[in-house]
Amino acid sequence: MTADRLISMSVMGKMPPPSVGAEDKNMNMNKNNKNDEAVSPVIATILMVAITVVLAGVLYVWANSLASDQPDAASLNNFDASDASAAMSAATDDTMLRMSWTYADEDLNWAFVSFKLEIGDNVYDCEVAANAADGDECVIVQNGGDSDTQWESDEIVFIDEYNTDICSSQCTVEITVQYNGQVLSGTPSVNVA
Repeated sequence: MTADRLISMSVMGKMPPPSVGAEDKNMNMNKNNKNDEAVSPVIATILMVAITVVLAGVLYVWANSLASDQPDAASLNNFDASDASAAMSAATDDTMLRMSWTYADEDLNWAFVSFKLEIGDNVYDCEVAANAADGDECVIVQNGGDSDTQWESDEIVFIDEYNTDICSSQCTVEITVQYNGQVLSGTPSVNVA
């Protein structure tokens, strides 16, 4: 049959019966739909397992990074500060404080140690004498240690004025020592004269 004849028969409502052995197209589509429905649960299960595995991996990496990014516990070192027994004057190089450890479980690397002195409203940052520069106001002088890079557990250090008259007569010096950003325990203030 030609296409024109089929179109005209279709318009008149007279469609010829399908030829023998020819498949019904609707029947074939139903089979495909059944196959698609049978595959969908399998694909959904595989996707859910894959998503669960990826999420588990992401959570593991996240939790592991949280655990490793925790700051180290603060040092247990505890310092004692006292007047260095040197007379304070108007000079700019007086020795003000004597500091030692009352307890030291570790030597502290000077690169991570911060000394601050407060007298009234003035704050002074101290630097290790070996690293002192012109702008520094006080220096930390090591006495008795074997290493220039560490404040050792058996070492005594002195805090000296450096090109600045921090205290001319009698002063109350508040002391803050930090290691890796953590404030160390110790003598909070000393009267120097």
